[in-house]
Amino acid sequence: MRRTLCAIALAGSLTLGHAAISQDEVAYLFNKECASCHGKDGKARTPVGRKLGAKDLKESKVSDAEIEKQILEGKKAKDGGYTMPAFKEKLDPDEIKALIAFIKKFRQ
Repeated sequence: MRRTLCAIALAGSLTLGHAAISQDEVAYLFNKECASCHGKDGKARTPVGRKLGAKDLKESKVSDAEIEKQILEGKKAKDGGYTMPAFKEKLDPDEIKALIAFIKKFRQ
């Protein structure tokens, strides 16, 4: 599916030399990778989100750099595991930039 997203993004790319990701594509990506914990509304009221202590994205005040770091590296739990998986092997830089912008819209 990721290849399909990349192909769609590449087909609709701007002349800037990199693929533009549409709002529909980034919404799909968020729903696929993030919503199980953070919820489609970003409020983290899902069963998994509550269990893992996922943060309400509407209340987030972290910087873009910190959001990017959490997406890339995940978030470690006190027991050594992860409360949020790392996506550095799963998402490309354009997808991460698009997700950061999408996540920040929950703050409004």
